[in-house]
Amino acid sequence: MESPLYIDKINNYQQQLEDSNERIRILENELKRYKTSADSANYGLWNFDLVTNTPFISVPWKTMLGFREEEELVLDGLLEKLLHPEDRDRVLQRFEEFKQEKHTVYNEVFRMLHTDGTFRWIKSRAKSIKDKSGKVIMLAGSHTDITEIKEAELALRESENKYKMLFQNSLVGIFRSEVATGKIIEANDKVWDIVGKKNANSSLTFDFYKNPKDRDDIINVLRTKGRIEDVELEIRKKNGELIWVLFSAFLFKKEEIIETVIIDITERKNTFLELQKVNFELDNFVYHASHDLRSPLSSILGLLNIYKMEKNPSIQADCIDRIENSIMRLDNLVGDLLSISRNDRVNDPHVDFNFLIEINDSISSCFSGLITKNLDIRVRVKQPMPFVSDLTRVRTILNNLISNAIKYRDLEKPLSIINIDVEVNRKEALLKIEDNGQGIEENKINNIFNMFFRANEKSQGSGLGLYIVKNAIEKLKGEIDLETKMLEGSTFSVVIPNSNISES
Repeated sequence: MESPLYIDKINNYQQQLEDSNERIRILENELKRYKTSADSANYGLWNFDLVTNTPFISVPWKTMLGFREEEELVLDGLLEKLLHPEDRDRVLQRFEEFKQEKHTVYNEVFRMLHTDGTFRWIKSRAKSIKDKSGKVIMLAGSHTDITEIKEAELALRESENKYKMLFQNSLVGIFRSEVATGKIIEANDKVWDIVGKKNANSSLTFDFYKNPKDRDDIINVLRTKGRIEDVELEIRKKNGELIWVLFSAFLFKKEEIIETVIIDITERKNTFLELQKVNFELDNFVYHASHDLRSPLSSILGLLNIYKMEKNPSIQADCIDRIENSIMRLDNLVGDLLSISRNDRVNDPHVDFNFLIEINDSISSCFSGLITKNLDIRVRVKQPMPFVSDLTRVRTILNNLISNAIKYRDLEKPLSIINIDVEVNRKEALLKIEDNGQGIEENKINNIFNMFFRANEKSQGSGLGLYIVKNAIEKLKGEIDLETKMLEGSTFSVVIPNSNISES
């Protein structure tokens, strides 16, 4: 009689045999399925028998890498040889961890060597096959050639990188904003340079516009035409300064996004406006100068004809006096024209001078040629330190302002008063010339510094005096302001920078 222990061993062996047979059946079924489908698949199949430690690869797996269908491959170490050096360690480690069931999913992308010497991008996926007891007995997977997809992806990424580089390093400002909110989604550094802000993608485009209505007009045009090209637009910097930009935009209607390009043309625009101003002034100058030059000449010619025909000595003497006045007018006009020319072309060295001396000289020169009856000129100069500037231009300013105050005083008043006040500090000189003369009409104030403009219809001057003063002050980087009231008088306030670099 057989012992119970012996029977248990037999039963145990039988169970092991059944388990082995089961695993064999599973493997055979899997192998049969793989072998029947592998060769017709458009991707390479592979499996790894963990029981026998045997790999299998399909024909498409071979041809994918340039091997012949019938070629026998030595599978031992083949993966290590074909993997790209940069991918090898990662892929082998990941596969080993998958075999040890440290990962439930195997899904890797790597490069493998083709027989033509190039590397192909491969996407590998795998799953584990288990027996009834749950033990992994086989790994089965596939290889898909994704080289074209990967190269397109890399090309796209390279293109995006180039675009980003161009975007950030562009010499023009580029930004994208939402139509509804005006919020800036993305902007390059040049945008923030132009508007004078630090990188702040949360900014609103509303902040840029000089007038919020400008944006509404732009949106309306974009909705109608889809784009705006090279429009000159005035926008506001963070510090409130207004600048000119060349503005182009495109509307992506589906996304409701505006892509905008701006170029700072402030310098170019200012140059253009200055050129327009110069051209206008040149036309104005030619017209008025020719008229004002011919007028005294015509007067002189007419008076000479009268002088020739007249026998009366007193009338002849009057003609001579009138001719002299016309010549003086002509001489004054030529002098003013020369002053304009000199002011634009010549820059004298800056020198140290005393305002009191210069003002007294200017008053003295006026007294010798103008009627000064019932005139009281009061001068106060406070100059506790040196003042350095272009003396020729300062003399031009003083001579014109003081002579105007004397010439256009109100002769009907019993006493004409002119107050000249100067205060000098390290930074600048503050000059005020105040009179109780005729004053200037309010509607003429904005034009008094224009070329050939005469605020007083009775004026015999050239209309160039205040124009010369304004230009001289601008050349000195100074400022001039006027306060005036008809029949009460005028006050000119002038600021001239002190160029005394020795003072700290």
